[in-house]
Amino acid sequence: MSVQYAQVHILDLPYGVDRPFDYFVHAQLQGRVSRGSYVTVPFGSKNRYRMAVVFGLSDKKTDSKFDTKPIESLCSDEIRVTDEMFALCEFMQKQTLCTFGDAIKAMIPTSAVGKLSVFFSLPQKNGDETQTAPTATAENCSMAALAVYEFISSKGRVSKTALNNKFGAAKVAEAIAELTEKSFVEKTVESEGGISNRTVSYIRLVCSEDEARTLIDGGTVGKNKLPSQKQKELLDSFLRIAAIQRKEDRDGGEETGFYAKVREADLIEDSGATHAQVQSLIKRGIFESERKIEWRNSYTHVKEGKNTDYLLNDEQATALGKLCEMSRSGKAGAALLHGITGSGKTCVMVKLIDDVLAQGKGVIVLLPEIALTPQSVEIFCSRYGKRVALIHSGLSAGERVDSFSRIRSGEADVVIGTRSAVFASVKNLGLIIIDEEHEHTYKSDSNPKYHARDIARFRCANGNALLLLSSATPSIESYRKAREGKYTLLKLTKRYGNACLPTVTVSDMRDEPKTGNATPLGNLLVSEMIKAYKNGEQSILFINRRGYNNFISCPTCGEAVKCPNCSVAMTYHTKRGTYSNGELRCHWCGARTALPKSCPSCTSSHLAKMGFGTQRIEEEIGKILPDASLLRMDTDSTSTKSAYDEILGKFRDHEADILIGTQMVTKGHNFPNVTLVGVLLADMSMYLDDYRANERTFSMLTQVIGRAGRAEKKGHAVIQTNNPDSDVIRLACNQDYETFYEQEIELRRALTFPPFCDIVLLTVTSETEKDVTISSTLLKSILDSLTAEEYCDVPTVMFGPFEAPVFRVDGKYRMRIIVKCVLNRRSREMFSTVLMDWSKKHKQKPILSIDFNPTSI
Repeated sequence: MSVQYAQVHILDLPYGVDRPFDYFVHAQLQGRVSRGSYVTVPFGSKNRYRMAVVFGLSDKKTDSKFDTKPIESLCSDEIRVTDEMFALCEFMQKQTLCTFGDAIKAMIPTSAVGKLSVFFSLPQKNGDETQTAPTATAENCSMAALAVYEFISSKGRVSKTALNNKFGAAKVAEAIAELTEKSFVEKTVESEGGISNRTVSYIRLVCSEDEARTLIDGGTVGKNKLPSQKQKELLDSFLRIAAIQRKEDRDGGEETGFYAKVREADLIEDSGATHAQVQSLIKRGIFESERKIEWRNSYTHVKEGKNTDYLLNDEQATALGKLCEMSRSGKAGAALLHGITGSGKTCVMVKLIDDVLAQGKGVIVLLPEIALTPQSVEIFCSRYGKRVALIHSGLSAGERVDSFSRIRSGEADVVIGTRSAVFASVKNLGLIIIDEEHEHTYKSDSNPKYHARDIARFRCANGNALLLLSSATPSIESYRKAREGKYTLLKLTKRYGNACLPTVTVSDMRDEPKTGNATPLGNLLVSEMIKAYKNGEQSILFINRRGYNNFISCPTCGEAVKCPNCSVAMTYHTKRGTYSNGELRCHWCGARTALPKSCPSCTSSHLAKMGFGTQRIEEEIGKILPDASLLRMDTDSTSTKSAYDEILGKFRDHEADILIGTQMVTKGHNFPNVTLVGVLLADMSMYLDDYRANERTFSMLTQVIGRAGRAEKKGHAVIQTNNPDSDVIRLACNQDYETFYEQEIELRRALTFPPFCDIVLLTVTSETEKDVTISSTLLKSILDSLTAEEYCDVPTVMFGPFEAPVFRVDGKYRMRIIVKCVLNRRSREMFSTVLMDWSKKHKQKPILSIDFNPTSI
């Protein structure tokens, strides 16, 4: 057999050495290893085993400089990398300067790949009976090595972890080195874990229903007669559960017959029997069992078959007609659905999905994390049933793997999820929808630093699919593309059904102290809240700050109590069930500390609690409306997996009158009984040091105002602000996106901000302030040299180096350089050169990261 070589991409390599490497495929693996296979290989001078992906196969080496090592083992074919994935990896590497490993990990769940484990065993004879394997004895090896050898010999095959637990890592390392050098033991590497489907035991009745009744009544069927009452109860439970299943199947439009299979766990729970008693009926030939794969699913409570027939108005029908025409054309296309809040964009999307599925194509629907609500999930799960797979951060490792398996097998052709769902391997992909496309959560801040919109655009272009962006407040970049004709622009200008936009009142908080009101809640908002409560209606209050107070300040020296690990003030949080007892928390690194009795800077005992957050508002409302039921929704109150669903479920069922929260309460919700929305500190986000500050403020206000009056009842929004004359607030209150866009696009054109340029953020991170200062200055000189010489054709405007807005985070200092340029092949090549050289010269620290068009600067 001829020698075969594989070019592999090794995962977990730094950017500076991220390239294909040659390995030879030994005879046992030839014919099994192919392009896309996951394999384990030895790498580096110490031959540490790494996971890798085969990029190609050939009969010649591509690089003759280095000795070629063998591939150690082959992993499961269930996680094979497809040609589309390879193309997407290449695109991401060029677009985001990530490694191949970072790109592929975004597409395939880590839990599906598993982890590498090392095993030791005695040498094999390879079929030659005359060959004698060397044996370790007290004469030819040390006592420590002999003890390890005897342990391996007694077990046959032992993992390195088990050896470390038994003898200690240091002793094992020395002993194994000696034993392998003398060929007393062999080492193998395998991928453990990975895709493992959960199977469940199902019981089926072998005899007829009449015969089962006879046995329950004490009769005899053939040679069978049930001697115990518990066996009769067990059989009776089966008949009862089977009858219920048959009725549910019939109601759902299916007919599985009487002999439906019953989960053994359900049967045991219903009858109070044991597994042994079930087995006794199997031995008698009354039952038979089989194991079936059962997918892990967090939304099993959602009932299927709810096919709501949405009646579209003229605007919706026109938009749907154009979208269906584009999807049926067989050509790649992109559209922007711009509709005011409550205009029925979801109705159009659902109808479009119906049409795409009828064409035999698959669909991906992306939602921002905060909009992935039980209500949103229920719309799709109830309509498309088992065809739906979910992908989001709240899933367990097993649920992620099951979703991956169902999508790849073609069982699920409708994928609902957050940013990472854009990589789902949907067969015959026909449509990608990005709902609330303006949301910054679609951009990843960690490697790979991709934007879901860019990935979706690439996949649709390569697969001749339709990309649909949807929002009441589209991003400036997307709306400009629509205006230029790059996207098809579709508009919905009226609310769905009989609903009307809420009336909006801007409350000037500068006048509140004159009336003697020192609380965060203005008099107008309080009166409207009381009125809504008395009318049996619900209210939502939005404040984008969690905790009780923003910070603790010393009036004597003027210093705030800061986090010991970060250069930010800590936030005061009250403990659950009390407003008087609390602690300080850092919202950056998560550090917690008790409230100090004196100032850490000057030892003064006078400390003042400044500002307010969701906890303080909750307390204030409790004083005003002591009988009202309140719910708070922020990061603190939604820390458990089911908390998010429970809070929204209670509010939707009107188990609470007022919902207080951060951005979680602003998007993706449709509460028909909400007639009042209150916004506190509405102008706070306008003062952020970011060119998107106005856009984000307009979007946030427009969205939260849209939560009120979404049904028959009229809505009212009260916007509390210290800047009532702001154009941004005025336009948001009027839901006037067009005028806001015209003003914002002119401002950005004048100041040369995106979409008229691209912004590149280079961040240097180190554990010492001296290191990060020197390194960032060096980086600036490298950039100056490149733009002056090799890349003098790349126009740039550079700022920095300067400290990051939060200079120190979790004990690490950060310096930044911001570059304005146009991202194209040449400019990306320049930044790749910078990152490549930096990675080679600074293998450990300081760390350089490059982010194209970051979410914040």
